[in-house]
Amino acid sequence: MNWMRKHTAVVIWVIVAAFGVGVVWWSVGAYIGGNQGSGAQPSQAPSPSQAIALVTKNGTPLSYTYWIMPTDFQNYMQGVYANYKNSYGQDPDQLFVQPQLELNGIKTLVDQEIVDYFAKSDNITVSKSSVDAQVSSIVNQYQSNPQALNYINQQYGSMQNFESFIRPQVQQSLISQKVMDLVSNVTQNDVKNYYETNKATIENTYDQLKIAHISLSSQATAQIVVSLIKSNKLTFTQAAKEYSLDTTSAASGGDIGWLTRKQLEPIFGSSIFNAATGSVIGPIQTQYSWEIIKIEGKKVYDNFDSVVQATPVYNPILNDVKQQKFNDWLNNYKTQNNFSYQLEGQVLPYFREFYSIPSTDTTRLVQFIQNMKSYIYPTGESTVNTSVDPRLLALFETALESYKSDLTSQYAPVVSYNSNKGSFPASYVGVPLTTLQQKLAEVQNSMNNATGTTFSKLFNEQTNIQSAINYDNALSKLNALGYKTDEQIMTAYDQYNKNVSSINDEIKQVLQAIYQVAPYSTVAVSKLYSIDPSNKTVALSYFEDQYKLLQPIISNAQTYQMYSSQVTPMLSYVVSGLQSLSYSAPSTSLKRGALVTLISIAQDMGNLQSELTYLQQLKNVDPTYQGIDQVIAQVKSAITASSTPSTKTVAPNFSTSSTATAPATQFNP
Repeated sequence: MNWMRKHTAVVIWVIVAAFGVGVVWWSVGAYIGGNQGSGAQPSQAPSPSQAIALVTKNGTPLSYTYWIMPTDFQNYMQGVYANYKNSYGQDPDQLFVQPQLELNGIKTLVDQEIVDYFAKSDNITVSKSSVDAQVSSIVNQYQSNPQALNYINQQYGSMQNFESFIRPQVQQSLISQKVMDLVSNVTQNDVKNYYETNKATIENTYDQLKIAHISLSSQATAQIVVSLIKSNKLTFTQAAKEYSLDTTSAASGGDIGWLTRKQLEPIFGSSIFNAATGSVIGPIQTQYSWEIIKIEGKKVYDNFDSVVQATPVYNPILNDVKQQKFNDWLNNYKTQNNFSYQLEGQVLPYFREFYSIPSTDTTRLVQFIQNMKSYIYPTGESTVNTSVDPRLLALFETALESYKSDLTSQYAPVVSYNSNKGSFPASYVGVPLTTLQQKLAEVQNSMNNATGTTFSKLFNEQTNIQSAINYDNALSKLNALGYKTDEQIMTAYDQYNKNVSSINDEIKQVLQAIYQVAPYSTVAVSKLYSIDPSNKTVALSYFEDQYKLLQPIISNAQTYQMYSSQVTPMLSYVVSGLQSLSYSAPSTSLKRGALVTLISIAQDMGNLQSELTYLQQLKNVDPTYQGIDQVIAQVKSAITASSTPSTKTVAPNFSTSSTATAPATQFNP
């Protein structure tokens, strides 16, 4: 299997599909968040053009009962979109992210149909009583939840209708489970081999510490608090309640529960798992604070026997092994029987082609870009065709970014040679690489105990030696590639810069076209702002988008307090950007938009004084703003009536949107 090209910096939700790679894992949320489809077949055979995708065998479409139809697909994707929003706090971008999710969804549903084909070919069935029992189990879960029950009655009319709706899906789920059981025989030795191969990942996932923490603003304060605890003048719980900046956990003695190795090590390092239960460690400097940690419990799975004895750990690993075996079987089954699928429509086939290009095949990528240009640029014109589906514009931009990344990788030795050449003392020229590496290690070791000017000198020496090492490595790679002279290398460097500059210009042009037709694309706005932060219109859209991400957190005092150390820097960045726009934007509408968003932030934070300040600035910018005098009077009255102006109060509602709103999500292949 080829490693497929990773073309985008956008984080893509790895679909935890209801039908993973062929097996449905039913849960209550699967129905409420979205569903697999109607379970009913059309009364007459549809035409291929009506389908999203046709499952094929030996190049020929199977019966329409194995096709992916729009209604089933849309229903399935509702659950995927809900999962994405739950994970990232926002809807998937309709241009850059949603098509990738759709393509992954189609692949998942196609796999489901192929498993169903196998089951029917092998006469794998389930009894009516088994289906009845599973349906009853699902329905009982809903009936005990008034909110879910109300939703079902609204969505389906009655519980009886809902039962009829899910019955075909439950039957398919149970059949798929029987297929998995049939083709995925797993022994304990299989699980042990999987554990040994994936030990680091398993430890990161399942190793846990139960910790309490005290968060402090400085090292000096943290050291004082540590000494009070270790001298038994204060218990850890008392110290947390009295000193911790995290007031939420302080109320419970700093307790923040069980956290995994994956959660803890990036913040505190791997050594935290070496500490004994009951020990107090720190202070430890983190990005936002100094931390004192107490280890209150430990679960470590550093050998297979400990995993076997822990059912909550062993069973998920067993399922992983089973799923892996099933994946292998399914891939072999599809290959042996030449299963594939045929995409209908005008957009997703381009995405499918693009994501099938191996990461090493730059030639094929360049050809893909050239083919797309016939759509992006009208004949004889250099401007972007804005009548093209904006999803294709987004794909074209992503392909250009990928090509630029490929060029950067290809020319890395050339760039490294040029950036390091002449940046270190001539005395290092010609020194063997091993000698330089040994010298670097000596300098770094000396830096551990150095201070003041001695440290500065050693730091500069370290930089010089590293530059010399980088230069030697780059030169060796270039010589192996056939570069013999400095002139050849500099010619290649000039060509690289020329190519990248041309690509950057094209990327900017495409992003501007996307913003023109689809200003609701948060990814396009973010990319365009990073390229041209001087564009005040784009800047306002960017900061508004960032505010919308923060709004659910900052509008809830308890949530904000819990995540304040992480959120406050970003919030300050957004507020600073909006304040700058409120003064420097070239038009009244942009200044007004920035101030309206700042007012909304002040309202979310319950900061009446800041709200009043921004309201007064808004009046100066736009004296005719509807209702401005009345709102200012209301806020002044609230400030007067409040003994603590920063306390959250009910404030007038200002609209925060000054940009276009995305249309309702609809699938249009």
